[in-house]
Amino acid sequence: MKIYFATMNESKLNEARQVLEPIGYQVLGLEVNYIEPDEGTVQEIAMQKLEQVLQVHPELQRVMVDDAGIFFQAYPLFPGVLAKRVFQRIGYHGIEKLLAGEDRSARFEGAIALYSHGQKKIFSGMTKGTIVEGIPTTDSLTNVGFPYDPLFVPDGGNQVLADMDIEQRLSFSYRRKMLDKMALWMKENVRD
Repeated sequence: MKIYFATMNESKLNEARQVLEPIGYQVLGLEVNYIEPDEGTVQEIAMQKLEQVLQVHPELQRVMVDDAGIFFQAYPLFPGVLAKRVFQRIGYHGIEKLLAGEDRSARFEGAIALYSHGQKKIFSGMTKGTIVEGIPTTDSLTNVGFPYDPLFVPDGGNQVLADMDIEQRLSFSYRRKMLDKMALWMKENVRD
């Protein structure tokens, strides 16, 4: 069975494949040029993106879209759903300056919006942790799939996500949590 994932981010596709292929789904990347919403919760934005995908590809029987953000405890709702754009503007140095002397607790939040044979569902996940002090080293930057991975130590972990192997990273991944919830729902509710 096929499921399209409206992303061309290889790291996201690989995580989805690791969870969904063992239960019989072939995960295919789908390139869609949608307008990136900049207001709302990750759940609302994921659903808005799904609606855009379905307008462009109404023929699809099964497609998923995700949205995520990182939230700094010191600045409620920031950078939030604007995490990618904030990082592109201020980078690692700007984040370090912003959090200097502040509470460095943070959380990743994400949502997958799924369309499957006429049904729309949302699956959410969260990973709490801490933003490390300082600028990431070259070693931490070699494994970067996501720009905040070299900065984020998940609760229960002892290193930044970027320094973990794929299995360790997946054990803490909010995306993995969302995908597991979606996979369970699909096993129980989807019949092809």
